[in-house]
Amino acid sequence: MSSPHLLAMREERRAVLDFCRDLDAAQWAAPSAATGWSIGDVVLHLTTAARALVTPALAAVMTSRDLERLNDQWVDEARSHSTKHLLDDYARWSERACRALRVATAPGPDLIRLPLGELGWYPLRLAPAMFVADWHIHLRHDIAPAVDREPPPTDPHRMRTVLIWLTTLLARSHREALSWLDAPVALTLTGQGGGTWRIEPRGGRLRVRPGQATGAAAHIAGLAPEFPQWSTRRTPWRACAVAVTGDAELGARVLDSINLV
Repeated sequence: MSSPHLLAMREERRAVLDFCRDLDAAQWAAPSAATGWSIGDVVLHLTTAARALVTPALAAVMTSRDLERLNDQWVDEARSHSTKHLLDDYARWSERACRALRVATAPGPDLIRLPLGELGWYPLRLAPAMFVADWHIHLRHDIAPAVDREPPPTDPHRMRTVLIWLTTLLARSHREALSWLDAPVALTLTGQGGGTWRIEPRGGRLRVRPGQATGAAAHIAGLAPEFPQWSTRRTPWRACAVAVTGDAELGARVLDSINLV
């Protein structure tokens, strides 16, 4: 049986394919909301990331000190003058990634962890969630707005998978950015897949876990669908439906420190 995250990965893959199937040549070449990338470049990025999972290029991901730069490099190297085969290539490599992760994340001891460059080490079982979040964010916040179309709907299961990945990424990648934190802060995201997480210092490390807002020095409240936007700094958090209660200065400082990649 496939894991819930792998099922979400297949559903999000289908959403990308369905949305992009109707794009015309001008739309493929149009600038996306991702700085410096056309819509075709964004899909090319999704393709090269999926391909890396099942080829020796995975070693570059594991050892990179700048994953954003590596992604730019791969897109630059793979870009061509034609967008004719972009979606077919994404369909092929994303399917191979799904199949590989079905084997790699089969039920068993949860001991295998992989490094993602400078972002830290992650359980292999969360690899499908990483792809779900990447595809969700690029489709809904980089591609759809650029062609002035409504993004496709998601569902509580996929949105929860996105939030699980992003909160895990926050914990593993922001130990230095939030090293100054000396009191727990609660993060509540309402809407599909939402919940409350506690962002806490723990022995020189950062812990982000599901919990209660009770006892937190500051309480950040926002909307689950907006979290991928402001946590990746595509939109400033102050321009979103985000509120801070308790220690407002502390909460704002935490928000200003978050930049997920």
